[in-house]
Amino acid sequence: MSTILVLVEQDDNLIKYLPIIKKNTNQSFSEIRSSINAGTPIMKCILFRDEAEDKKLKLLIDELDKLGARLKLFEDQVDKNSEVPMDYLLNRFNRFSEIQKQNKRLDDLMYGEDEN
Repeated sequence: MSTILVLVEQDDNLIKYLPIIKKNTNQSFSEIRSSINAGTPIMKCILFRDEAEDKKLKLLIDELDKLGARLKLFEDQVDKNSEVPMDYLLNRFNRFSEIQKQNKRLDDLMYGEDEN
């Protein structure tokens, strides 16, 4: 499993981003400001370990993107070689969801036949 790190680049709209980040990360405003100013991640999430955390990550990225925040997403560590495009991450979420649905269908077929 990989860890996704979310960075928000500093801009003049920081005030708009703070409530959204706080809601999804439970960090204080000062912690969020410090992270953004220092160029460190505002959120770390191990993908596909906890469905609730995955949802928070998707929601955070979606809401910040709609507000025009400049986001940088990294896989496992913050360096230019591990930056991942937002589309790549969203495709991974979609693919994981498809696999879960396929597995459920297979389970239903396998165990549904055994019950008869």
